[in-house]
Amino acid sequence: MQMQNRCKLGFTLIEVMVVIIIMGLLAGIAVPTVFGIIERSRENIDRLKLFYLRDALNRALVENEDALYNNAFVTSGKDADKNLSSLKTKLASEKGVDLFVIEMRPDLPTNVQNNHPSINSGSEMSKLVGSSGTWYDALKESGFQGVADILNARNTPGSDLTKDGDTYYAFSYKSGSSTYYRTYPKEPMFISRELNNGKSSGLDGITSQGSNKTNYRLTMSFQWSGLDEHSRSVEVALLPAGGKLMTKAGKGSALLTEHGVCFSTYGDKGCADYKY
Repeated sequence: MQMQNRCKLGFTLIEVMVVIIIMGLLAGIAVPTVFGIIERSRENIDRLKLFYLRDALNRALVENEDALYNNAFVTSGKDADKNLSSLKTKLASEKGVDLFVIEMRPDLPTNVQNNHPSINSGSEMSKLVGSSGTWYDALKESGFQGVADILNARNTPGSDLTKDGDTYYAFSYKSGSSTYYRTYPKEPMFISRELNNGKSSGLDGITSQGSNKTNYRLTMSFQWSGLDEHSRSVEVALLPAGGKLMTKAGKGSALLTEHGVCFSTYGDKGCADYKY
């Protein structure tokens, strides 16, 4: 009788193997779920920076309803009138004003550009930032000072973008026989994987940027709330190539991450028509 009781206290090899298999299956389900929750949290933190940026501009508009137009780019020089007209048109357009470009790829640091032919060819709106004023201050207040200084350097003739600045790094890399430089802030813009490496499903999934299979680019864009200048407030979104902040039909195509986070201050409707 005692021998039988002692035998019942142990486990057979088959029972141990079954437990190990079950634990493995549970781990295979739980680990990706936990990782997804963590990434979604990081993406939500990143999205907050768009709201900080929007609020910084809106505070400036409360103090002065013409704050967005008080800049050398639209007030001085032979092209001032043309630039001012273009700014007003873009702020009330479905695509909005594209202030700068974020260029991502898995193997290199994120690159900040003033424009790029694949996403906002010929745009000069990054010149709104300058070295001071409403747009520069808004970027600085919301944690994008390195971006502001990069844009100022890129738009200043003679600036040496092969060297680090006070608030940004210049990173060199070779492609074939050529050397290129990427500029990115010393204070990281974003912490999520998607806004540092691009789409985690692989760059082959990018269909909105033509034949590009190397970099994933987004513009930081602004628009009068509801496309109405009289709102005296703006909305902000990260737009892929061909994306729109908000259409007259009430839908935008801002970045929507694989975890369902919409990078538009309009909320979910700002990503209703997102494609990549």
